[in-house]
Amino acid sequence: MKKDFRHIIILSIFSLFVGGALSYIILNSEGAFFVVNSVNAEDSELKQDTQDPQVISTGSLESLTKTLKNALNFRDKVSIGFVGDIVPGLNAPKEMLDGVAEFTKRPDIMIGNLEGVITQSQYSKCGVESKNCFTFAGDENFLRLLASASFDVLNTSNNHFNDFGNEGREDTVKKIKEQGIIPVGMKDDITYINKNNIKVGIVGFSTFWYANDLNNETDVVKNITEAEKNADIVVVIFHAGGEGVNYVHTPQETEWYLGENRGDVRLFAHKSIDAGADIVLGSGPHVLRGIETYKGKLIAYSLGNFASASNKILNTGKHKTSAMIEATLEKDGSFVSGKVYPLELNSYLEPYPDLENTAVDTINELSLSDFGSSGVLVEDSGNIILK
Repeated sequence: MKKDFRHIIILSIFSLFVGGALSYIILNSEGAFFVVNSVNAEDSELKQDTQDPQVISTGSLESLTKTLKNALNFRDKVSIGFVGDIVPGLNAPKEMLDGVAEFTKRPDIMIGNLEGVITQSQYSKCGVESKNCFTFAGDENFLRLLASASFDVLNTSNNHFNDFGNEGREDTVKKIKEQGIIPVGMKDDITYINKNNIKVGIVGFSTFWYANDLNNETDVVKNITEAEKNADIVVVIFHAGGEGVNYVHTPQETEWYLGENRGDVRLFAHKSIDAGADIVLGSGPHVLRGIETYKGKLIAYSLGNFASASNKILNTGKHKTSAMIEATLEKDGSFVSGKVYPLELNSYLEPYPDLENTAVDTINELSLSDFGSSGVLVEDSGNIILK
């Protein structure tokens, strides 16, 4: 019986040897796609299948890219995406991440730093008369927006994870999981994710008692070594350093902020790689910092602020310049390629592409001044060049 294809557009026809079959990608008028077996492969010879075509995969146009990658057997590499500080709040607008969703949906594993908690707890670490104390709490709607933008992992290892005490921490972990996102960064926690036949271990660090302590070298080596034993690739996330426009440079010493030891981030990043990390991604300063390589491994020290539903200072000056990074690694952890997506927060604290490439220029300037020959070069296209 003939098939009625009057309302079907053939998007692309090419050989996809999936399960030994030559397949076609077909897109219908409603934006749904079908991967259809039309020819069987047997004994290295192709012969026409007399049976009707068999639909082996369906989905929306948005997921077509990932389906094609799997069909073409791109399974010896994994792409890691990362953005900077995400400050939760109440009643975040549903369009908050619309301007950057096309970027955050690209990596195999998309990671962000959740700079606060998701809780209704009334406890607060800040006293009634506190003048230099900040707490950030959001609702489940905020997490749903992140899930819709394809965030896979949220780091909780930061100075605001304890804003509402133990109840706030427990609520946050639970609510993150309910949205299908994986929380990382809890003390003695190592998270493993399988993507493209590659096992990725993720460990989060900060300088606070309720998290893995980046100031404790024994703790650092123990956790990363354990992850390296059990995973093909190890991703280290950290939250440290001073905060604000006076902390754009990455010093070669311990940073202090508000009387707190915020870590020697260079020393930590290098020791992480020595212990087995394949990429190190940082947040905390709320401004962009430079990117360097150490022993062929990428280290991004800060990507600024990604989005906020709470803090009104984040859309001013250097605080509004932001970036997303995407790095592709081989199964053995070696660097394949990387890209920086320059972003900017608008007056509503929503991220959008920065057409003036301010982030690229800033990262290049800081990478050169702070790291010299070990700093990366970011091309105007965003592509990362290792020196």
